[in-house]
Amino acid sequence: MKCRHNRRLVIAASGAQWFANVTGVAKAVHYVRAAKKDERNGFRYTAAMEWQFAAGLFGSNMLAAEYSWRQWERILHLPRRLAGPISDSRPVLPQQPSSVTHSLMGPSNEELFLPTAA
Repeated sequence: MKCRHNRRLVIAASGAQWFANVTGVAKAVHYVRAAKKDERNGFRYTAAMEWQFAAGLFGSNMLAAEYSWRQWERILHLPRRLAGPISDSRPVLPQQPSSVTHSLMGPSNEELFLPTAA
């Protein structure tokens, strides 16, 4: 009895995986068709966004993903490495002149701990 139960779970899991793959490809094809239509109608940046979505959904199919990325690069005239998020770097605070820093906050930690030659 227990063996039959595991078999049903395996079949259900493999069916769910297959369904997810099919729907992902179908959604990617939808994005490709929408990108072509938007570019034909003059919406270049919308088309580029749709090409990027299609490339992400075609992840396992390398030829289709490569084609989508090339279309994105063609439209935006940018390399593919710039397609990622911009927020990967830490925010940097602007530095103030040292005279303002000394007058407002006193000596910095670097000045307190650095040995000075006498």
